[in-house]
Parts: sequence; structure tokens; C-alpha cells
Amino acid sequence: MKSLFVKISLALLFLAADIIPAFSQNAYQISVKIDGLSDSLMLLAHYSGDKQFVTDTAYRSKNSEYVFSKRKELLPGMYFLAGENKNKLFDFIISDSKNISITGQKDKFPQSLKIKGSKENTLFLDYMNFLTEKQKQRTALNDLGKKYSKGSDSLQVIQNQLELLNDEVKRYINGIINSNPGSFMAVFLKAMQEPEIPEMPILSNGRPDSTFPFRYYRKHFWDNIDLSDDRVIRTPFLHSKVEQYISKLTVPAPDSLIKAIDHLFSMAGDNEETFKYLMWYFTIKYETSEIMGYDAIFVHLVDKYYQDKKMGWMNTTVKENLIKKANAIRNVLIGKIAPEMILLDTLQNPVSLHSIKSDYTLIYFWDPDCSHCKKETPLLRDFYLKEKGLHNLEVYAVCMDTSWKDMKQYIRKNELPWINVNGFYSMTPDFRELYDVHSSPVMFLLDRNKKIIAKRLLSAQMESFIKQNKANQ
Repeated sequence: MKSLFVKISLALLFLAADIIPAFSQNAYQISVKIDGLSDSLMLLAHYSGDKQFVTDTAYRSKNSEYVFSKRKELLPGMYFLAGENKNKLFDFIISDSKNISITGQKDKFPQSLKIKGSKENTLFLDYMNFLTEKQKQRTALNDLGKKYSKGSDSLQVIQNQLELLNDEVKRYINGIINSNPGSFMAVFLKAMQEPEIPEMPILSNGRPDSTFPFRYYRKHFWDNIDLSDDRVIRTPFLHSKVEQYISKLTVPAPDSLIKAIDHLFSMAGDNEETFKYLMWYFTIKYETSEIMGYDAIFVHLVDKYYQDKKMGWMNTTVKENLIKKANAIRNVLIGKIAPEMILLDTLQNPVSLHSIKSDYTLIYFWDPDCSHCKKETPLLRDFYLKEKGLHNLEVYAVCMDTSWKDMKQYIRKNELPWINVNGFYSMTPDFRELYDVHSSPVMFLLDRNKKIIAKRLLSAQMESFIKQNKANQ
């Protein structure tokens, strides 16, 4: 069985380490005795977004019991026990009691489990056993239905039985929610429910509004989930909900994603734990994103939230480095006017980037000794010769090597027909800092107003991008 525990990179560890909340001095005790389990140790772990963290470790006693006990509070949420090989045994709840006793048989989970000292866990186990039984009934009905032809009376009877089964499950779940307001089980079960979509309204042309279901679903996606209640963070489902909302229900454009992300933060309110989770997740997602333009989302996070008092959990050095990175890329985001560069050409005459009169200007950062550049430069040359007149295109090629000799030799050998300048002989600030360029090859595409419209694409992608850009004008 695949281990449930994920590997965390060093960079992520700096962030994630502080996500594990500080504990108060309240005691807890969890005793576990599972027939058939002989592992030398057992792990107590909790969910946090899409990660799982070990909370405590207990060793097998002489009477085959494992006891977790510390003078530290366990925050409410979904926890699980795992054996010494880190494979999950079963989930349970920490909510109404921190002192519980768990017994069961290893080969009969979850039916054999009994948890004393916690009403919420009794509800949870009853719910799990109920669902297991109803799933067996559903499977039997589905198998039986395969024997009958579509439209037959027998198949209709089975479909009616399936609907009654669904209604029974809904009534059971709603009964728990309504009878236990404020409980973790109520929060958990309500959050698992999808919005019920009404019938499509009829448009003025007499046709159903086919876009209504999607718009309604997105608008009401969070109706059953309270992000200001950080108990939902310590469940295995919240992260998938956030990911679905961002990746499936939001237009994949930076402005739309920023709006959706801000909406999630607003729903979290003043809850510091939810804020931590959202900030950790979105910082990792967009600080390292390779999708063009998504670095604007990372800069937005830094600008809007990094000075918030709720950011105290983040490692100071990591925070400062992230702010520094945001500052480095701020002026070269898509839509920004490209910073001016006045660099010396092969005759040591100054050439201004902004003085170039063309519909499209492609900045090409390259190095004579760069192996990737040696492959890319001929492709760019062919593209340039083919498309220059068609698109009124010019290339401003910035050599990232200090040697005039090597630069000129490479230009002559490869017959580079565009504007060639050396980045280190400059009348403007360091090009590496201006454009956050520390490797090669790197390209930036500018429009006639020197606005950045694409970056970090290569020659093979430029032609289709320019054609699409012209079509959208």
C-alpha cells in the first residue's frame, strides 16, 4: 500500500513547519487496542489541506496497547492512526473529547471499531457503517439493473429503488446535521454536500438557459462550507474543494484567479488558521508556476497580504526572500511597459530599446557559451527572417557575456541579422535586475508601445502567439 505521507521540499518545509499550530497546555489521552495489530509503534496524524502531519507517536505496551498522551491540545478536526509503515489504519474525530478509548479488529475496519468517550465519534462510526451498508445495496441494485434492457419496466423499478436509497441517505445525513448543530460532524457532513441546482430558466427566445447550471453551481459552491471555521482545514476534502474552485470553476486568467482568491480570503474572515492554509497553498502554487502571466498572482499575494498581522506564522527569512522575488518581477509582469535598456552595439554605439519602431519587439537574452542558446538561436534566426516583414518584427538581442570578442565572433559565425547589444555595457541599470534574468535563453515579446505581451516563450511558440495576438486586436 502506498504511504499516505508526502515528501516535503526544503522550501516547502520552511512554510509548512509553521502551519502546524502552536498548542496550549491542555492534556489529552488516546488509548488504542487493535486485535491483530502487532506493530511496534503507532502514529497519530492529522490532515492539513492536502498534507498530513504526524502529531504524536505511541509504542506498543506489553498488553498490546498504544497510548497517546501529552500536555498539548489537539485542535478539532479529522485525525487518523497509522502503523509503523505509515499506512493509514482508520480516521476518527477529535472534537468533543480529548480523552478517548479505541478498540477494534484489524481485519474488520470500520465495522469492528468502538470509540468510547466521544459522542461525535459514535456518530461518525455509525455514519460510516450506514454508508457501507447502503453502498452494498446500491452496488447490488446496479448489478441487477444491468440484466434488463433500457426502458423496461423492471429497470424502471430498480431506478426507483435507487432514488429511494438516495433519499434515505440524504435524510440520514440531514438528521445528523439538524440534531447536532455546531458539532464537527454537522460541519463535516454539511460541507460534503453539493449545491442543489434548480431547473434551467427559460430565455426570452424560448430555449433553456444552458449556462445557468454552471453559473449557479459556481455562485453557490461555498454555501455549505464555512471557511471561517478552521476545523474544515483539518479534513481530507477541503483542499480538493479549493483546487476545484480555482482550476475548474474560474477562468484561467490572472485577473479572474486573483478575484477568486481574494473571495476565498474574504470568506475566511479573521480566522488565522484558514488564512495560513490559503496563503501557504497559493504562495507555493503561484510562486513556482510555469504558466505565463501567473507570476502576477504571486505578486498580488505579496502586495495585498504579506503585511497582514496574520502573516506572523511565516519564517521571517522566507518571507523576506519572497517579498524580494516579488519586487524583482513586479516591473516585468504581462501588461507592464518593458523597462528601458540603452546598451552598446557591436560598434559600441548606444541603442535604446524604446527607440525601436516596430509593431513587435522581441528581447532575446542569450550567451555564446550557453548550450540551449546554441540550439535556440538558429531557430530564432529562421523565424525572424521569415516573419520580420509579415509582422513588422524586430529582435533586440542582449548578449549576457562580457567578452566583446566572443560576442562578435558568435554573431559573425551565425549571421545574426538583428540588433545585437551587450548587456554589461550599459547606460541603464543592470539588465539582470531589470528583467529578473539570471539564465539563458529568455525572451520577452513587446507590442508597438513596448508593453510586455508575452515572456519566457521560445521561437517555436512565438509565431502562433503573434498570429493569435493580431487576431484578437
